[in-house]
Amino acid sequence: MKLVRHFCLTATLSLSLAVPALAECVLPKQPEAPPSGAKATQEQMVAAMRASRQFDTDIKAYQACIDTETESMIAALGDKASESDIARIKLKQDTKVREAGEASVKVADAVNKEIRAFKAKAK
Repeated sequence: MKLVRHFCLTATLSLSLAVPALAECVLPKQPEAPPSGAKATQEQMVAAMRASRQFDTDIKAYQACIDTETESMIAALGDKASESDIARIKLKQDTKVREAGEASVKVADAVNKEIRAFKAKAK
């Protein structure tokens, strides 16, 4: 019975923390795919680079928000938090941070590929 009560308390706290967390930390929208470097103008390539840099900045802010959110979620559990509760929260939050970082790298890689193509056509 004690285990059921602990599980219910943990589930309730998790749900109550999840709603504000979703409203606070919003994953930035990825920019549009960069133009083809073989056909793009310099202005289009500069715009793609700026969008990629802004996305990277937004992702870093999102990751910082997730870190703060993680600390708040763990603190809200207080003394009743078990190691498994904390590990579960950290795993979920770390996954969000990792996936955001991967998205940022993917966008930067796509832009860099097109920049190389743009520079190659200028030669």
